[in-house]
Amino acid sequence: MKSSNHVTTRAPRLGDQVDPPRSGSRRVLASIASLALLIIAALPATRAHAALHRPDEALQSLRRAESEYDRGMELLAGRPEEAKASFLASAAELEAVVASGVRNAGLQYNLGNALVRAGDLGGGILAYLRARDLAPADPSIAANLAHARTLVVGRPSTASDSSLVDRLASWWHVVPIRTRAAIAVGAWIALCLLAAWRASLVAPAADPGSRSRQAWIAAIVASLVVAVGLGGTVLADLVARDGSRRGVVLEGGVVARKGNGDGFEPQLASPLSAGVEFTAIERRPGWVAIRLADGSGGWVPERSVGFVSTDPASSG
Repeated sequence: MKSSNHVTTRAPRLGDQVDPPRSGSRRVLASIASLALLIIAALPATRAHAALHRPDEALQSLRRAESEYDRGMELLAGRPEEAKASFLASAAELEAVVASGVRNAGLQYNLGNALVRAGDLGGGILAYLRARDLAPADPSIAANLAHARTLVVGRPSTASDSSLVDRLASWWHVVPIRTRAAIAVGAWIALCLLAAWRASLVAPAADPGSRSRQAWIAAIVASLVVAVGLGGTVLADLVARDGSRRGVVLEGGVVARKGNGDGFEPQLASPLSAGVEFTAIERRPGWVAIRLADGSGGWVPERSVGFVSTDPASSG
């Protein structure tokens, strides 16, 4: 995250101790803030102003967030406790904008930066995951998420970010999911039309080596490859984006138990650390059954975790 460019989605890794100042940062701040305000203006009044009563309050919150983050960076080397307080204050301002109903990858990205700098690894990773869902091809989000994951103590070695699907996804995310879906549908339609056209011929060419037959076969194969290939990437993205099941442990020392209650014995040999990611497989009042990337899991208190999806309709 750039020290003077707080609401942009381009930044170095969090591992850098000091972020160099950048020129023109106020213009970038104003452009991103304007986008946030346009989104707020489009929301119903009861939702958009639940946390921020006027659009100008969002801009003020963004400016305060930038100021607090800059102050935290200045204090980081010599006065780490004061720096932590500034990073938390920056995060609080960004959370106010997010709570107003704005869905913006840049806001979630910068919220993740502020939280990780403040030592809230679980909250930071959760914000990065939400940002990645909104902008899956953004390299800065991917880089900071990858770095934050390396800071998680006891994280399963087979976590999802190292899977083959995630590595391949970095290639197909260059093309938006809607574009891939439209092309896949078009390829399926072309495939059906080619098959229907071939079947409608009264006397199809018997010679397997004829040019018309070869052209037809090539068109069929090309349409099938495009339809199945792009359709598969769309399906993979839809499954991966099921944020109502994907979550993050927010607190350290969370005990995964054999049942949904404190009276059950621990399921795992050691407590879970903040930042550990999971998939929810069942929910009961106050408790969530989770599965970790290595296949282990257990029941954890719902208050100790957060889910990538913030849509109440999808989190039941």
